[in-house]
Amino acid sequence: MKRFASSFARVLLLLAAGACASEVDPADSEPTGYAGGDPSAGGPLEAPVLEDVIPMSKVLRVRWSLVSPCEEVEAERRTDAETFAPAFTAEGTDTDHVDEGANEDQAYTYRLRCVRGDEASGFSNTLSANPFIE
Repeated sequence: MKRFASSFARVLLLLAAGACASEVDPADSEPTGYAGGDPSAGGPLEAPVLEDVIPMSKVLRVRWSLVSPCEEVEAERRTDAETFAPAFTAEGTDTDHVDEGANEDQAYTYRLRCVRGDEASGFSNTLSANPFIE
């Protein structure tokens, strides 16, 4: 057990050291990730990452993280019997939304995209939940 703890401590130390280090590509002087700030910042638009769809009181809470700065986040949803259709639009800085339109005893599947001006990212990963199954 002592040997495992020692090895585990070394791995954590190496991971911590790697997390502090950064490499800069001199050919790329523009930042590539979203760290907040101006939503009109340049760079390619990337879809938000859909993190969770949470049943709560017979509606669904949709949670995501932003990869690119967005002016709006557009969400689409479908049931098994439907194709994707617009569900809601959230402010570009929001990272969750309660979808009161998803209120029947069936599974709803979501996907999101980032919108900035006339430009839109591709769609995110998909996640599903039933608002009646908590």
